[in-house]
Amino acid sequence: MHKRITRLIAALCLLASPGAADTLLTKDGRIVDGPQMERVDGAIVIHFENGDVTVPEEMVQEVFIEAELAEIPKNRRRKIERQIKEKRKQIEEASGHAKWRDRYNEETANFNWQYTIPKHIALGLQMRFEAYYKVFAKEWKLKRDKRKPKLPVNFYRDSEQFHRTSGAGGGTLAYFRFVEPYDLNACYDRVDPRGTEMVLYHELSHYLQTLINEKFTMPHWPGEGIAEYFGGALWNEEKKKLEIGLIQQGRLTEVKGDIDNGIFVSIRETVTKDAYSDYTWGWALVHFFMTRPEYKKGFQRYVVGLARQKGVKRIPYAFGLTTVAGEESLRYLMQCLKIKNDKQLAEVQREFYTYIEEELQLEGALGLEKAALAARRVGKSIRAKRLFSEAEEAGGLSALGCYQYAQLVRHKDRGLAKKLYQRAIVLDPLVGTFYYEYARLIEKDDKQEAERYKALAKELDPEVDTWVIDLTFDAGDDD
Repeated sequence: MHKRITRLIAALCLLASPGAADTLLTKDGRIVDGPQMERVDGAIVIHFENGDVTVPEEMVQEVFIEAELAEIPKNRRRKIERQIKEKRKQIEEASGHAKWRDRYNEETANFNWQYTIPKHIALGLQMRFEAYYKVFAKEWKLKRDKRKPKLPVNFYRDSEQFHRTSGAGGGTLAYFRFVEPYDLNACYDRVDPRGTEMVLYHELSHYLQTLINEKFTMPHWPGEGIAEYFGGALWNEEKKKLEIGLIQQGRLTEVKGDIDNGIFVSIRETVTKDAYSDYTWGWALVHFFMTRPEYKKGFQRYVVGLARQKGVKRIPYAFGLTTVAGEESLRYLMQCLKIKNDKQLAEVQREFYTYIEEELQLEGALGLEKAALAARRVGKSIRAKRLFSEAEEAGGLSALGCYQYAQLVRHKDRGLAKKLYQRAIVLDPLVGTFYYEYARLIEKDDKQEAERYKALAKELDPEVDTWVIDLTFDAGDDD
């Protein structure tokens, strides 16, 4: 099912030309059906009306070209035709639920789903959410009050619909409303489906933390650290289970970058001060506690006890909720972990630093890119630009990385943005958004060429102009 989620069909890029025979299937599940195609020097060239698109053969699972039909076994052709028929059926159904008033409305065991995204994508996410709920409930000893409504998950097909209907602020991809009536709102980023999934897991964690005690709100630490710990979850298709506690390469890259610059955030600082580092060092500290048998039970007792345990001093928060202040949170953490004094806390801290430096391994350019994407999602544009640049130097960016980096610099460095969009198109030539954003960049200089690129983008993706998600932040939003 994981592959079904990441196989976006280029987010509905089927070209349903019934009389055409040329068909291409990519290894990640996208299909182009209709335009004439030909093989040229290790690639498939697709001749669209508004220009040619060159797809490297390493991206291609199957290609059926009318001129070559005589050489293709009939059973293989029939199999592909069945796949194409099913994809067309999915798109026809999705188009009937594209507007919010026509949304799907479905219930699973613990959630009420309302959505306008394609049904096959929603089905995969529903399975993941239920698996996530079971894991989280077991780890933190919580149970949903079944007398209350299930959490509404409102999933919008594009950013315009999301912001218009949910009232979300600019740049937001998802949010959980933490006062009753609860709901979780999100929009689907077809260019970055994995990023969408991670944001969903992060916000779902905040809802599940609320269920520990609905009259209590978790302090920034450990709330964000736990959300990031579960945010890196990944569905294992073979085992049919959600794997939790994986290395968040983006967060780890930021932590190790701080260390390289001589910055070591202490346990005391993480626990007592609300800061952006709760997403990075906070994630690392949660990961450390959750993967060490000698600390895991004590840490879990601490998290649940913050919300429930008598003897923990709570203070008013807002909306009739309570929380725990920093120093009290540290006191209780030390109590649960049986850390008797500052000397022992320093020993645990040294162990934590060693754990980061020796046991958590980076993946080079990939980690830097993930760190940049994570920083961008929370509005840290200066940090994101630096990390994208470092990823480029360390080995290069993916198509998604090039696109997101271009989105950040397009207003101040048009030359760099142009190169990045062009490279994104080369790396993944079937994503209409890349062509469309490139067209927007060059339309003042070459209106005719920009119009051609926009038309080509719409051939690849008829709804490309409604799926644009611009998360660009200007100055003043960083560290």
